[in-house]
Amino acid sequence: MNLSISRRTGCVGAIIGVALGAVYSSVFAYQRIDGYLFPGNELAVPAVTLAIPATDIGVDVSLPGVSTTTRAPWSPDDRLNILVLGLDRRPGEPESASYRADTMFVASIDKHAGNLQLLAIPRDTWADIPFGNTTGVWAQNKINAAYSYGQFYKYPGGGAAACVAAVEKNFSIDVHQFVVIDWVGFVELIDAIGGIEITVPADISDYGTDSLDSFPDQTVKAGQQHMSGAQALGYSRVRVDGDLKRIERQQLVIQAVADRSVGLGLVSKLPETWDAYRHAIRTDIDTAQIPGFALLAKQMDLSRIETFSLGAAMYGSIAEDGQLVLLQDQDRVYDIIDRFMADPELRGEAPRIVFQYVAGEEALAKAALVHGGVFGIPPAFLSMEEVTGVDEPGIFDVTGKRYTAEKLRGLFDLRLIEKADDIPEGADVVVRLGAGTAFKSP
Repeated sequence: MNLSISRRTGCVGAIIGVALGAVYSSVFAYQRIDGYLFPGNELAVPAVTLAIPATDIGVDVSLPGVSTTTRAPWSPDDRLNILVLGLDRRPGEPESASYRADTMFVASIDKHAGNLQLLAIPRDTWADIPFGNTTGVWAQNKINAAYSYGQFYKYPGGGAAACVAAVEKNFSIDVHQFVVIDWVGFVELIDAIGGIEITVPADISDYGTDSLDSFPDQTVKAGQQHMSGAQALGYSRVRVDGDLKRIERQQLVIQAVADRSVGLGLVSKLPETWDAYRHAIRTDIDTAQIPGFALLAKQMDLSRIETFSLGAAMYGSIAEDGQLVLLQDQDRVYDIIDRFMADPELRGEAPRIVFQYVAGEEALAKAALVHGGVFGIPPAFLSMEEVTGVDEPGIFDVTGKRYTAEKLRGLFDLRLIEKADDIPEGADVVVRLGAGTAFKSP
């Protein structure tokens, strides 16, 4: 009798196992599709109870590869980077011709924190750009020439793909999608939302170009201004005071567009808006993905867009052919990029983190710094200190930077300690490494 019960139980257990396996495989496959269609809104599956009938065997498990309802720790995969290109194409000019990218910035969506960050890349940045119609061949020129090179030489994927390659090559930023808009499309989109409101910080005039022709006396007055599409374009284009100031104006325009879109409730109507105005832009974002982007946008705080610019890390020079260009201070460029790509919640705490190690363990401490950087801790926040001895390896939260301390606990096989001596001056969090400290991936 016991043998019979055992056999029946075994059969039932096998059937349940096969059924759960089939369900899991379906869910796992759907999640892969779901991750494509709904970026940042992937299917969440809670832990399930597996139990064999007529026995006391049972356990709650989370299926590997399937997300749970628990908020996961931040990781670099939480970023979705979109390269936005503004082309110098005027009304009546053919779309297929070669144009320079008058505006270039990376829009990074942090799906974990629910925020949007913009990294402006000055158009005159001297950089390696794709040359010819094969990948891996580079020429030096202003980065805004990448689009025209890509179009003229028929680079695989055209001008947009050439710009993506240039950004990834020069700044080590993974670009997942691109959006291209020209002057014609920009004006149409701004007019479609009824114009925008901008608080202009200072008067600016331009009598030498047609940029500000849509303003009286070719001057934009300081203060609150309502701008049409043509005026917003002119304000974004004017550069009599330099490209870096122009970037600041462009970022004001982008924030104004976001504010207007939120005020009109267009975020929830993104699929309809996309269908009506997708002719005004070119992108590799598939129409099937738009509902997912709409869901993601609804979860984001578009009232406060964080802005960064590489302009502060560049200095003027003259190329061999006489072009006025901007050269990169590599250390400062990557400091800005590290902060831009950082875990935003940790960046908000701006902690000074000190890794303490004993003599002979310097390599371990250096590896720990690299490990922290991989998971979104800017190197500028990290330092090392050799100590004569470590009484108790662990993590000590000196000044109450709790998010940082908990994040570090998820990266290293160390526990939080309540009391520590010999705290380095100015340290917010101290990580005391032991000889056997292991690294973890959250």
